[in-house]
Amino acid sequence: MNDMKSKLKGMTLLSLLSLGGCAQLEQAPTVPPLTLAELRTELSLSEQKIQLAMAQQERQTVQQQQLLTQLNTDVVNMKESVKKVDNKLATLPAQPPKPPVVPTEQCAAPAQGHTVDGKLLVGEAEWLWVDAANDAFQARVDTGATTSSISAQEITIFERNGKNWVRFFLSHQELDDKIQIEAPLVRHVRVRQASADDLDRRPVVRLTVRIGDMTEKAEFTLKDRSDMTFPVLLGREFLKDIAVVDVAREYIQPKPKLKDVK
Repeated sequence: MNDMKSKLKGMTLLSLLSLGGCAQLEQAPTVPPLTLAELRTELSLSEQKIQLAMAQQERQTVQQQQLLTQLNTDVVNMKESVKKVDNKLATLPAQPPKPPVVPTEQCAAPAQGHTVDGKLLVGEAEWLWVDAANDAFQARVDTGATTSSISAQEITIFERNGKNWVRFFLSHQELDDKIQIEAPLVRHVRVRQASADDLDRRPVVRLTVRIGDMTEKAEFTLKDRSDMTFPVLLGREFLKDIAVVDVAREYIQPKPKLKDVK
């Protein structure tokens, strides 16, 4: 009985192994062979890819050759530049040139009482020679005033040789006597006083004056300045283009004398 059971177990086990082996040995699906048309298509696509790769490689080769040519040209140009620099360096002196010596006469100091460019240097107050009065007077230099002014009293307009002239007396607290002056009348101007609203009509005369070593014909308005510090005021019209004002100084120019006036 036991032998029978053993045989049955062995047969059962053999059957199971046979079934499992059949399941593992199932065949893989087969791929159908390519047709002639499909094979030609595949070959044509492969040929196109190869041709594209070869064309791209050829373009890269041409670009590299052009780049090499340009690099060679740049190297040649650089060598030429270096050669030129070397030639220039070879011609340079061993020591740097000495700076040129400027003669002292070319750097002469400006004349006394003048700026470097030759203009007259004046302070806030200067002595002014008036030819018509044959004397020198203290004058205030005022860049805020347009026209120059001279102290005048008893102003009279008269005619001489068909032209208008003015006779007036220069009077000031610093003067012992009045000085009569006659000069051509240039015109009349209207001046507004700071302390009054009305316009003051004043005659303008032309006088020959001298300050320092400079002689000029200048226009002066006539006004009584006897109560002011200076009998003469020099404005911008007289100073422009000929003088530079240093307001921190006074009487830079010497007082003119009769022997100095030409």
